Amino acid sequence: MAGVKKNTQSSIDRVLREVGEKKVSDISSDAVKRGAQYVDRFLAVYGDIPMVDLVNGLWEKRKKSNLIKWLMMQANLCMDRLAEYFGCTKQYLNNKFNRDSFSFEDIMVSAYACDFTIALLANDGSKKYRVDAESFFDKDPETWSRISRLKAMSTESKRAEYEQKKAELERMKQEYGFDD
Repeated sequence: MAGVKKNTQSSIDRVLREVGEKKVSDISSDAVKRGAQYVDRFLAVYGDIPMVDLVNGLWEKRKKSNLIKWLMMQANLCMDRLAEYFGCTKQYLNNKFNRDSFSFEDIMVSAYACDFTIALLANDGSKKYRVDAESFFDKDPETWSRISRLKAMSTESKRAEYEQKKAELERMKQEYGFDD
């Protein structure tokens, strides 16, 4: 991301690396075990999406890159467009995919670009916290300005495409004599 040094790792990356080297049974925290159970229930309901395998600690099999690729696939978003959201070239973004060097901020940008929201849920389901993109990027107005501008352009583009197809449909209805 803009203004972030290449070799700097976010705190979330450090935690993932430290926890990823251990099995859940080796971690004394009951919260982590409940989290693993929640993930198992989630996967049973929603199927296998790119998530970390908390039970076996196989972080290398569930890369952050896979999560972002899954988001892109769900939103039908191409690499060029996501690179615009990141404010980088397609080649630089491809290198990030190959190195799996995405920070939490990168995941937030990707989720926003793909019309997803990051949410944190308490293991017992009693609390839910939605990570608001605008609030998240309040300390980085350059990034927020770029991604919100691109989102507005995307929305306007979809609106224009809708109006064009609507006009084409009306023209065809008149041409072929169809009524609603």
